[in-house]
Parts: sequence; C-alpha cells; structure tokens
Amino acid sequence: MIRRNILFASAMFCSMAALADTEMSVYQGSDVSVRIKNPDAKMKFSGNKFTYGDNEFETSKVDSIILKHYVSVVFDGDKVSVSNPFDSVDVKVDGASVEINSEFVGREIKYKFSGKSTNGNVIFSSKYKSEFELDSLDLTSTGVNPPIYVLTKKNTEVRLVGSNSLKNSSKDTVGATMRGRGQFEFKGNGSLDITSVVGHGIQSSDYVEVKNGKISINAASDGIHVNDYYLQSGGEVNVTCSSDGVDVGEGYAEINGGSLTVKSDAIEARGIRCALDTVKKNSADIIINGGNVDIQLSGDGARGLKADGAVKIDGGDVLIVLAGKAYDDGVEYNYPCGIKADKTITVESGNVVVICQSTAASSRCAQADLSLDFNGGVTTLCQNSVKRVIGETKAKKANVVKSDGPLRVKKVGYLYVYADASEIKPYNVSAVVVGDHECDFDYSSRDYDVDEYIMARPSNWDDYEKYDK
Repeated sequence: MIRRNILFASAMFCSMAALADTEMSVYQGSDVSVRIKNPDAKMKFSGNKFTYGDNEFETSKVDSIILKHYVSVVFDGDKVSVSNPFDSVDVKVDGASVEINSEFVGREIKYKFSGKSTNGNVIFSSKYKSEFELDSLDLTSTGVNPPIYVLTKKNTEVRLVGSNSLKNSSKDTVGATMRGRGQFEFKGNGSLDITSVVGHGIQSSDYVEVKNGKISINAASDGIHVNDYYLQSGGEVNVTCSSDGVDVGEGYAEINGGSLTVKSDAIEARGIRCALDTVKKNSADIIINGGNVDIQLSGDGARGLKADGAVKIDGGDVLIVLAGKAYDDGVEYNYPCGIKADKTITVESGNVVVICQSTAASSRCAQADLSLDFNGGVTTLCQNSVKRVIGETKAKKANVVKSDGPLRVKKVGYLYVYADASEIKPYNVSAVVVGDHECDFDYSSRDYDVDEYIMARPSNWDDYEKYDK
C-alpha cells in the first residue's frame, strides 16, 4: 500500500507529456488490464478512484503502473525507419536489413516491428530477455538470413497484433524462416503466416511455447523444430510441411489447450516427434491434456505421434489419419503407425480416433513397447482392411495394436476396434484384459460379451466416417 500511495502521489503532481514510442501499462494483479500508447493525458484523482483519459480505475485494485519505452522498426519497401530511445541499444540499418544489439539488462525491452518489405530482415541480439511485437508486419527475405533471426539465448516473447507474414528465400543458409537460439513464446490475438522455401518454419535451439494467436506454417522441412520442448496451452497452430509437423530433438511435447493441425505428404513424416537424448536422458514423452490435435499424413511409413518415451492422453480431441503404405528404405521396413511409443501408451480421458485407410497397407493404429492402457475416455482404432493390397497381393492380417506387454481396457474406458474382425489380431501382446476378463481375441469362441468395449461402431463415428476411405 505504501508503494501504491507513493506512486499515485507522484502522479498527482506530474503531467505526462507526450512521449514517442512509449507505452503505459496498468497492472491489476499479475495481468495487464490496460495498455496506453504514447500517454499524453493527466491523471485525475477523486476519492478511491482515478481517471486517465477515458480509463477509470479503482485505486485499491491497481497493483502498479509502468511506463515502457520501446524500439520501433517500420519497414517500407527498401527503406526502414527506426525510433530508438535507448542508448544501450544499437540499431544498424543497411537498406531493408536491420541489425539490433542490446546491452541493456535489468528488464526486458519491447521491439515493435511493422510495415512491409520484399527484401528485408532482422538480426537480433540481446543480453536480456526481450519482447517482440509484430504489428501487421509483412517481411520477405531474399538473402542468406531469414526474416527474423534471434542470436541471443534469452527468452523472446512474440506478441502478435493484426495479420503478419514472414517468408525466407532459396538462398537461406540458416535453415528456418523464424530462427532463435533461445526460447520463443507466442502471445496476442493476431496471426502469423510463415512460409519456408527451404528449411523449417520456426526453429528454436531451446523451446517454443504457444499461448495465444493463430500461426499458420507452410514449410519445406519441419513446421516447428525445437531442441528442448514444445508447449501449447492455447492459440491455433496449422502446419503444412514436407517433413515433421512438430519435431522435438531432445525433449518432450505437451499440449494443454488450443488446436494443432498437421498435414504432410512426406515419406516417414511424423505429426509430433519426440526424440531421446542418451546423454541428457530427457523424457521424450508426448502429453496431451486438452485442446484439439488433428494429424493427417499421406506419405509412406508415416507416424502420427512418435515418442521415444511414452504417450499419455488425458483430455482433448485427437484425430490421426494415415493414408500411405509401408516404406522400405533398404535398411528398415517402416510401416505406418498412428501412435508409436517406445515405452507406454496411456489414455486416461478424451476422445482419440486413429484411422488407417485402405491404402495404408501393413499399418498399425497403435504400438507400444511396454503396454497399452485405455483407462478412460473413448478410443477408436479404425483399420480399414477392405481391399488392402500391396501391388496385386492382399496385405497380411492387420495388426491393429502391438505391444510387448499387455493391452488393458478398464470398465471406465472404451476401446472401439472398428474393422473386419476376421482380419484383426494383436501382435506380440502378452495379455488382453477387457474389464474384468482376459481374452485371446478369438471372437468365434469367446464365451462373454465384450462388444461394449471392443469391435463396436462408436456412436460418434458419423463425424469421422469421411476419413475412412
């Protein structure tokens, strides 16, 4: 309260003159309630309230007021205009190429990028974490560097305002349209369209987190490529790529909200891939706790979710559609698989649908090296074995699931295997436990009814039947 009174008392006697490239943020708790660009009005106090321009606040609910200066970079064709109020931030401009180096430490500085250029780019370095605001930025690079290249290993918060677009060139030697050595955190209510002519769409040597905003990526390689982890709690991410949708090289992927859509026709593409680093001994897990995940892969040998660790789904809607056949690269026979985990696959809740189309010969819906546990929610594994052929030869019996351990379905969980019963067998599964019963998948001789759990047409199948080709 003392800090608040001192702050307001100072404000009563001070007039806020117009400051170019300044932002005033009023905090109520930990969130910003109001952002005011270039404040030029006086604060007026009356009782327990104060007004600033058209905004009225209750004094007791305001935690703090902070004035921020920011660096403004506006692209205009072959020219760039810069407004920089900081002595510790060096900005160099060469045509439409901008190089920023910040020595400022202690608090993050905001950098606002706007305008349009067909041959521009930004190379950024800072000793402290920073905030980027992309405000209706349309930037295409024609050189060896991508449109945005962040050299610092610190966190970069990317706030999206309006519609933004980034595109690299065939000369790009960095390997991504938006490249960072540190972390990227995406926020805001705007959108960002990313096109990679070569390389990945977004690449971070650390992690990428999506909290808000709409991100659309069309990538020549991976849509999003990170080292440590991918985390999404909101927003909308749409990836069309020629390799993996989300590739985590040394970590995990966790989706708690928002939506992620991946489409790829590449051979051996992965919708989400998490790899194990034997030195770091990371988890390499894929965790889905909410949101919508839609993965559609048409390339041979593709896999929807591929984890060197475990796959755990505890909420949300997951749809995986495979259309490609098996792929033999001369070293290994790679079959399509909807969900593949080197450890366990566990479904606690949510709606999970995996569809292997008739052309996806020798495919599997789910495979785990340790066990498959369907403890809750509804899981539908659709293996379309009708007219499944390899050349002129009919495919082998469909192994809908494979596990070196047990396949378990609890009474509160539902597993629908929607396919031709005569052509389905579990492969290498040590035990199949449905409810309180253990069965051997010999449907002709079973003496108890498991249709409530297995080999039934799910009630919501009409929503997915269009994918079953």
